[in-house]
Amino acid sequence: MLTALPDPGQLTPDGHAQISRRFLAQAKIHLDEHDRLQAAEKIWGAAAHALKAIGEQRGWDHSSLSNIFGIGEHLGREFGREREFSGYMAQAGYVRVDFYGNGWSEDTLELILTAVTNFIAELEVIRNSPPRPYTVANDSDRIRLGHLLGLRRSERPNIGDYSPAGYSLAGGDDKE
Repeated sequence: MLTALPDPGQLTPDGHAQISRRFLAQAKIHLDEHDRLQAAEKIWGAAAHALKAIGEQRGWDHSSLSNIFGIGEHLGREFGREREFSGYMAQAGYVRVDFYGNGWSEDTLELILTAVTNFIAELEVIRNSPPRPYTVANDSDRIRLGHLLGLRRSERPNIGDYSPAGYSLAGGDDKE
């Protein structure tokens, strides 16, 4: 049985997570029906909504594709899983593109579905954990955080700035 959809307009962190779980189940159904394109779309949608759940929870802008990828990149850095999250994001991005290109076999999509399912499980643990302290290390961090926080260029955190709450706007005091 598929996970129910949240009520219209209910895009809370739990609502996004609910949609993510539903899309994972639908991806499996589509693969069983040999509908590779719909499976690819649902795999991407599941990953995107899991990332949007954390973005919503932390008060980050998650309205653009670049910010969805930025959330994945930031979480990988925040939780010391850069390499793994980069791989997960690449696979999710590949299936997003495949929806338009019809290039992946069912076997490849099955492997990607498994990887994205594992990624979403890790994101669920992160969503249920407090943000970790984070220090802005480089210009890439400054730019990414500026986009996620909706800051103007002049308002971006500086290299060396520290947040005890991973730059979560929902975590109270953001900077010390």
